[in-house]
Amino acid sequence: MSKIASKQKAAFTLLELLIVILLISIFYYLVSGSFKRDNKSEVILSLDNIRQYPLNKLPNLGAELVCINDCQNCYIYNYTTQQSIAIKSSIPKLKAYILNRQGEAVHINFGRINDKPICLRFRYYPNGSSSELIIFANNEYYYLPPYFGKIEKFSSLSDAIDRYNWVEGKFTDKSDYY
Repeated sequence: MSKIASKQKAAFTLLELLIVILLISIFYYLVSGSFKRDNKSEVILSLDNIRQYPLNKLPNLGAELVCINDCQNCYIYNYTTQQSIAIKSSIPKLKAYILNRQGEAVHINFGRINDKPICLRFRYYPNGSSSELIIFANNEYYYLPPYFGKIEKFSSLSDAIDRYNWVEGKFTDKSDYY
């Protein structure tokens, strides 16, 4: 009888096995859940989400987006923390324009960083506004408004310039006071 009693003491009870399985399941759920959330929350920067992208990473902070290597490597520099974050980009090779005082489109040369040409330089301000640009990519012109509007696509540069001038006229002080 003593041999049977010693065998029962060495074995796990059903309750102990259930508790171990439950703990392993909870641990697996927590670890695998965190990996899945990281992959789903990653958004790739594109021309369609360029104005909204930093709001996910740097809400209400001034920042600057700089892209090099034909816009394949992009970085967001946070003015408040003075840190930069490398981000994934699907921005195609592009040309950026602003308008001069005569209302003509002028191609922007953004300069170089570490002897690599800067493809795009875009500023985000703490109040939610951003740089105003016209971008030519994928045979379309994109108008990036300075304030809270959406990015608009145009088939011609003249249409994008007209939109740029319309917005510029709305927000420029022309000394029209009451």
